[in-house]
Amino acid sequence: MPAPRKKTWDATLREVIKTSHGFGWSIRGHRGKVQLTRRLEDGSRSSVSLNLPWDASCQSDVIQTLSEIRQRMEAQGLGLKEAYALIYSAPTADSGRLDWAAVVEMFMASREGRRKTTLRDLRTRMNRTLQVLHATPRPRDGRSLMRAYAAQHFDACPAGGVGRRRQLLDVASLLRFAVTRAGAPDRWMPPPAELIEELIGQSDCQREDSTPIKPEQLAALIDALENAGRDDLRLAVSLVGLFGLRPAELGVLRVEEGRLYVGSVKRNIRTLKLAKPDRRVLPLDLPGREGEGARAVALLDSGLVKLPAAIRTQMTAGSHKGVGDAFRQLLNRFPFWQSMAAATPGLTPYSLRHGYAWRGHKAYERSIPVRDLAALMGHNPVTHHRYYGKWTDEAGLEEAVARVVGAESPQVVLA
Repeated sequence: MPAPRKKTWDATLREVIKTSHGFGWSIRGHRGKVQLTRRLEDGSRSSVSLNLPWDASCQSDVIQTLSEIRQRMEAQGLGLKEAYALIYSAPTADSGRLDWAAVVEMFMASREGRRKTTLRDLRTRMNRTLQVLHATPRPRDGRSLMRAYAAQHFDACPAGGVGRRRQLLDVASLLRFAVTRAGAPDRWMPPPAELIEELIGQSDCQREDSTPIKPEQLAALIDALENAGRDDLRLAVSLVGLFGLRPAELGVLRVEEGRLYVGSVKRNIRTLKLAKPDRRVLPLDLPGREGEGARAVALLDSGLVKLPAAIRTQMTAGSHKGVGDAFRQLLNRFPFWQSMAAATPGLTPYSLRHGYAWRGHKAYERSIPVRDLAALMGHNPVTHHRYYGKWTDEAGLEEAVARVVGAESPQVVLA
């Protein structure tokens, strides 16, 4: 009886593939390389040439590569060629591991076009992520990386704050990019949103509602600036307070036939390249000081009084954030403002904008509809309700009731 014929290496490999992955997967030699074919239920098929030699030495590599390809196809909904291209293009270090430094550079390149300050902050967070990836013990997946990042970098970052959220969301974006664009294994996908929220934590500090500057306070501030000879800062305060501007919008103003228009400073990556029309703004003058908004516009248009030099420097540099920061610093250094802020908890330079919303709702015989007031301030009604629908004070409540019932100071007396 003749001895049984010994199986060739490729026949053995095909049996292993069939046992591990079922029907529909096949291999053959093609131009000295391994060609992998996937046959679908409808009879259609697709093939890809693997960067593996067609000889007995390729067996373990073929099995590992096929397992990785199938995992990517099923987890990410990729085709055969897409899945292999993702794996084959993954940057690797000399050790054979994924080269995370290269992945970070690919990720940063994909973020080109963002503001310099945004890219600077993102680079800082990516460098921190690389430190965590090379620390001992090494993270082995997305979940352990984000936990280690929080443990190493959140000591001085308050729980529940924007700082924690921004950092973790950037790390999550890197991980998602690494898996879907740089060939990292699926275990590096970021963890569920619930875990990220757990790492962000809950703030122990109760959020204080925004404090609007009241009409009499704004009037006193404008007068104090005039008396101090600070005509430049008086102009800036008048524009922000009477027109409800964001301080950064001082850098994007234009006057046309006595009308004031505001360019856009609130841009993100989705709207950065989209043309957005300038916003027409109108003053809400202080009761008894009518026409002051129009005078501020005329003064700005004439050039007789310029905005403060610190603000103009940032305008020349094209930094919207710098314009807002300069306004805040100038106002915080003014003694009269310091005393006013000390006497009014929560009062900040941004309160000038809040005061515009307060006057629109409460300072006049008729309040401005929310939709119109939101349009004047450059946001939508939902945002307006979120930021301005909650704040009030006892005097404001009494005034609102008095306006309805006709009493000067409504009181509730318990018997």
